[in-house]
Amino acid sequence: MTGNREDYIKAIYELGGEKNRIGTKDIASALKISQPSVSEMLKKLVEEGYIEYKVYKGVKLTEKGRKEALHIKKRHLLWEVFLVEKLGYDWEDVHEEAEVLEHITSPQLEERLEKYLDYPTICPHGTPLEDDSYIFNATSLDSMLEGENAIIKRLEDEKGILRYSKMMSLNIGDTIKIIDKDLKGNIIIEKDGENIEIREDLANKIYVK
Repeated sequence: MTGNREDYIKAIYELGGEKNRIGTKDIASALKISQPSVSEMLKKLVEEGYIEYKVYKGVKLTEKGRKEALHIKKRHLLWEVFLVEKLGYDWEDVHEEAEVLEHITSPQLEERLEKYLDYPTICPHGTPLEDDSYIFNATSLDSMLEGENAIIKRLEDEKGILRYSKMMSLNIGDTIKIIDKDLKGNIIIEKDGENIEIREDLANKIYVK
């Protein structure tokens, strides 16, 4: 499979295309390409059995497409783990490198890489390598109530939130408490006896349990 096809399948998956129908406009926006180009590729993916399409309703991954998306995601996240743990990359700088590496990873290389990394279960920012239920069972920090305690489980793979979390020393597995919410939607949390203010547009990219 070409890297271009893999990008489409992964984009549909990340937009929720395992359970919901995704419009061509959303796919074009995610991949930063024109809608006519998207339409052409979607026709090929339908013919190859990776997606199903309904006029005016959008596309949805087939079981074949879902399995392929999970394989692509796993390869990507394995490289993120490698880059952070073995090469010392900052976690906000690994996504682009992993995007390139995932497309040139053979099954044999993937197997050896996974073994070398001692079979990791999550990537540096908390996304599970195998389980995809996180997409549908996520609780974002901004939905928590004052006084509630939580454990940070995952951060969206965006430079802004990853850089901010590193600056604030917020890590996967940290226990926090919701102290206050102001009128602007900003959230005050407590971690290790210290209060940290998080903007609303960042709080909805931090997932907790």
